[in-house]
Amino acid sequence: MNAQLRHIVIRMFVTLLILIVLETLASSLFPMFGMSRYRIPFNVLIVLYITFKLRTPWIPVMVFLVQWFHSIFTVEGWEMGTIAGIIVAIVVSYAKDLMHFSSVAITMVLTQVFQCLWVAVIIGLLALKGAENFYLLDKFWRFIPESLILSFLSPFLFSILDKIWASSEHGMLGDNG
Repeated sequence: MNAQLRHIVIRMFVTLLILIVLETLASSLFPMFGMSRYRIPFNVLIVLYITFKLRTPWIPVMVFLVQWFHSIFTVEGWEMGTIAGIIVAIVVSYAKDLMHFSSVAITMVLTQVFQCLWVAVIIGLLALKGAENFYLLDKFWRFIPESLILSFLSPFLFSILDKIWASSEHGMLGDNG
């Protein structure tokens, strides 16, 4: 148990370093090109990877850590992303046996589907907080190009994370078989 936890901590540390590098690049490069309203939410992609590929009871803690490190780079809080990430993780856990990342296209489609669930949860939480309809609509319209970019980047980032987490389609981290 301690050896598995140690491996998870080390791999999570490397994953968080990748998140920090990606968030730093996105925070500095997009405004340089005049796209200050768009930010690629790499945290969503990393949370989706964790929920798609790993089988461990530590997923909620890992989602929290990713969201907490993401909150360093955004004015949005970590709490709504953590709630959305855990809800998506619960849905993925029910459908995990049906998902097979056998091709780039399937990976992109599954990533897009669960990003839509993510944004639906976030918009629902914002609506519960009393956000104005204009803000919710603006959030949705910004989601479309950001999610498409993330879907196209997902096979590349997932392959990097597969090497870090030593997971594959047939032997997910945490499987006992």
